[in-house]
Amino acid sequence: MKQSNLLFSAIVIIMIMFLGGCSKDDDTANPAQQNDPPVYAGKTVTPPDALMQSADPGAQETMMYINMANSFAGMAGSYMMPPGKSSGFKSTNGDGPPWVYSWDVNDESGTYTLTLTINENSEGSDWTMKVTGVMDGITLTNFTLVYGWQSTDGKSGNFTVYDWQTQDVSFTMSWITDENNIYTLTVEFPQESKIVIKSNPDNSGSIEFFEWTGESFGLAFNAVWNSSGHGEYWEYEGGELLNHGTW
Repeated sequence: MKQSNLLFSAIVIIMIMFLGGCSKDDDTANPAQQNDPPVYAGKTVTPPDALMQSADPGAQETMMYINMANSFAGMAGSYMMPPGKSSGFKSTNGDGPPWVYSWDVNDESGTYTLTLTINENSEGSDWTMKVTGVMDGITLTNFTLVYGWQSTDGKSGNFTVYDWQTQDVSFTMSWITDENNIYTLTVEFPQESKIVIKSNPDNSGSIEFFEWTGESFGLAFNAVWNSSGHGEYWEYEGGELLNHGTW
C-alpha cells in the first residue's frame, strides 16, 4: 500500500489548513458580529470499543484507515472558520450572508493574504478560501485553496483542497447520511488512494481502502465489523486475495 505517499499528502494538507487557521493578528480582532455564520460540521466515525482496543493486525489496520479518514473530517470542521479568536473576528462584509474574512500571513512559506467567504442559502452553505500573494516562491492571485459545502440539514457535504503548486485537486472528502441513517464517509486522493467508510445506526460498519492501479482504483483492503466490534478483513494485491482473518 502507498502509505508513504498518503502520509506525505496528509502532511501537505494539514500544513495548508494550519496556514488557513492561524493569524498573527489575534490580539487586534474586532468584536463579533451579531449574525454568526454557519458552522462546517464534517462528521467523524466512532467504531465500537472492541475494534479500537483490539491488538489483531487486521483490526489495527482497519483503525489506521478509520483514524486517517477521521483526521480529515475533523480537520475540515475545525479550520473552516475565521482565524485565531474566531468568535471575535468580524466579517468585512457585515453580518452576511455572505460573511467575508481576510487576513495576512507572513511565515516561512511566504507572504500572502487569505480570504474566507462563507455563504448560505435555502439548500445549504459553502466555504471558499482563496489566497493572493507568494507561497513557496509561487505567485498566486485569488487562487482557491479550499472549498467546502454542506446541506442545510447537515446530512451531506463535501470538502476539497487544491495544491497551490500544481493547481490540481490535492484531496476530496464527502459524506452522506441516507434514509436508513447509514453514514458514508469518503476520502480520496486523486490517482493515488481512496477510503470509504460506512457506519450503521447499531455501530456496525465497513471500510474499503483502494489504490490507484494506473487506470482505476483497485481494492487493496476491506473489513467489516458488527455492533460489538468483532469483525473480518481481507487484503488484496493486484486483485488477488493476499491475506484474510477475523478478530
